[in-house]
Amino acid sequence: MKKTGLIIMTALMVAGCSSNYDYYIIDHFYVPEEGDAFRQSFDELTADTYNWYQSIEGEDGVYILHSDYFDKDLLQEWKDYHIYQTVPDEGFRYFVVSENYLKDKGYTLSREQSEMIHEGVRLYLLPDTLSADEAEVMQSFLKEDALLGLDEDTLIDTDFRKNKEIAFASYHFEGNLDTFTDEKVLDPVIYVASCENMKYFEAESLVATGTDDGYIKLTENAYRKYADKNLPQQLLDKKLTFSGIDKS
Repeated sequence: MKKTGLIIMTALMVAGCSSNYDYYIIDHFYVPEEGDAFRQSFDELTADTYNWYQSIEGEDGVYILHSDYFDKDLLQEWKDYHIYQTVPDEGFRYFVVSENYLKDKGYTLSREQSEMIHEGVRLYLLPDTLSADEAEVMQSFLKEDALLGLDEDTLIDTDFRKNKEIAFASYHFEGNLDTFTDEKVLDPVIYVASCENMKYFEAESLVATGTDDGYIKLTENAYRKYADKNLPQQLLDKKLTFSGIDKS
């Protein structure tokens, strides 16, 4: 049977992008090539998506927003298989967010922190509810994770990959970050992402699809202005499309 090109699409309950959604996310792209040509075409799509986001980074309604929950079972696996030398004992919610998303939610970085992340320093905000010992363990874990695989070949080079600088700050914030579930998140670990301070994992994940896996979130106005029919031609050619989602 002849193989067809790869189509990536999320199983959303919406068709197309009607108005009045809270966010728009990448839900589909099409790579028709096969074999080595497929890998090259997909790599081009990955880089083109990063370049497109970089060109609109920080604009109103253009956000990075992604979260994971690392539960105790997963942390124990990391310990058992020696994935990391230092692993927290308790499960935690981990957010990757852009500076402007955080600001629009009510938390503003200092000028120094803002300059830092755009110079390639990887900034983590740790909740002030962590004890001194817990904060020390978390910092060790996050440093190790940030540097893991950093010297391997990558599609997208960043200042962080070159400089490998990492910073931490304690924060107190009583607002709520979006998870698209009914869960109310208390005291997450927050990585404030910029195109300069990403490692290969985030840079190459900007093309990811779906509510849970995706990173890029656009408001209605941002979607109309920077996506939809206004995407770069390279992304239109690969049929990169978006669907609307609502916050819970």
